[in-house]
Amino acid sequence: MKRRPRKLFLILIGLIPAAVLPLPGQFHPGQYTDEAPFRTWNSFPYAGAAAAGRGHTVFAWATDASSTSANPALLLTLPKATVALGGSFQWATAMRYGPVNSGLLIASSPIGGSSFTGDHAVVSLRAGRFAFAAGVFLSEIYDRPGAEVYDNENQARLYTIRFTQTGLLRTFHLAAAFQLSPRLGLGAGVNAAAGRLTMELMEDLRFLGFNFTSAKSSSLKGLSINGGIFWDISPSLRAALTFRSPFTLEAGTETVDRYAAPEAGTEIIIRGESADSFKRPLAVGAGFSIRHSDRFRTALDVAWTRWSSYEAVWLGDAPVRDFRDTVRVSAGGEFLSTIRIFRKIVEAPFRFGLIYDPQPPARPRSAYWGIAAGAGLAIDGFRIDLGGLIGTAQDAGDRLTSARISLSCGYAF
Repeated sequence: MKRRPRKLFLILIGLIPAAVLPLPGQFHPGQYTDEAPFRTWNSFPYAGAAAAGRGHTVFAWATDASSTSANPALLLTLPKATVALGGSFQWATAMRYGPVNSGLLIASSPIGGSSFTGDHAVVSLRAGRFAFAAGVFLSEIYDRPGAEVYDNENQARLYTIRFTQTGLLRTFHLAAAFQLSPRLGLGAGVNAAAGRLTMELMEDLRFLGFNFTSAKSSSLKGLSINGGIFWDISPSLRAALTFRSPFTLEAGTETVDRYAAPEAGTEIIIRGESADSFKRPLAVGAGFSIRHSDRFRTALDVAWTRWSSYEAVWLGDAPVRDFRDTVRVSAGGEFLSTIRIFRKIVEAPFRFGLIYDPQPPARPRSAYWGIAAGAGLAIDGFRIDLGGLIGTAQDAGDRLTSARISLSCGYAF
C-alpha cells in the first residue's frame, strides 16, 4: 500500500519517538494476535484433501492415513499398507495484525496473503488386530500479508516502513491402534511439534537521516498426545470420539533492535532473549458417518476446544488473551461414481460440505461460515484427491475471507 506524506503525518509523528523503541505490542488485534495461526485458530483436527472436500469431516471417516492426526483408531479401517502425501494453497485476508490497524500502520480495507505448503507425508501398516502409522504434518503457519508504506519525492524515497511475519509449526507423529472387537477400535498417537516464528519491522526515515529495525525470531517446540475410538453401531452407522491433550508450546525468542544514522556514523544494536510459551488447550471431538448406500455417504463432526484456558507469555510479558471456548461444526458427504479411463473402471467420488468455525477471541466475536467441495480418482490402489474450502467472517465489522485448496495422492498396497 502507498500513502502521501500529508496522509501519514500523524503516523510519522508517532514513529519518530518509536524509532528508538522495540516493536510495540498490538492494540485490540482481534483474531490475529502475534502468535495466531494463519486463517483459523482451530488447527485440530487436521484434514487432508478428501476430508477438506467434505467440510473437514474426519473423526469417523478415513480416506487415507492422514486421518491418524485426528483419530488414530481409524487406521484399522485402511488397507494393509498405505502411503499418503499432501499439500495446499492457502489464502486469507486480515484487517488487524502486527502493527497494522493495531499499532503504527493504518489500512482502510483487509489485506490478503497466501502460501503454498507441503501439508503431510504419512505411512500406515495394518497387521492383524494392530495398526501403526508414522508421519509429519504441517500443523500451523504464522505468515501474515506483507505491509509496506513508502513515499517518493523527486524520485528519491523519503521513507519506507515495512512489516513482515513468517513461520510454521510441523508435527512429527507416531500412532498405534488396536481392534478391541469386530466393531470397536482404539488408537493413540504421540506428537512432537517443532517450528519457528519470525517478525520484522523496518523503518527507513531518510528525510530524518536514520533507520530502525526490530527483528524477533522464536524457536518453537512442544509435545502432545492424541487419541480416539470408533464404534460401528451397525454396518451403515459409525460413531467416534477423539481428543488432543493440552500442551505447552515453548518458544525461545531472540530479539535484535538496530538503530543507525549513516550520515552521523552511528549504529546501536540491542540484543535480548526471552523464554516464552503458549499453553494450547484441550480439544475434544465427536463424529458420525452414515453409509446410506454403496454410492452415498454423509458425516457430521463436532469439535470443542477449551480456549478459555489459553495462556501466552510473549517477549517476557503475559499479554491478556480474552478467549472463549469454541465449538466447530462440520458436515459433509460424498457421491461415489465410476468412469472409464483407458478401458479401466475408475472410482470418481464427488464431495461437498459445510463448516462453522468460530474464533476464540471474545471481543470482537467472529466465526467463519464456509462451504467445501472436492473430487477424486482411484484406480488399482492409487488415488488422487482435490478439496477446497472457502469461508467468510465478520471481525469488528470487517469482512474477512479464508480459503484452502488441498491436493493429496496416495497408494494402498
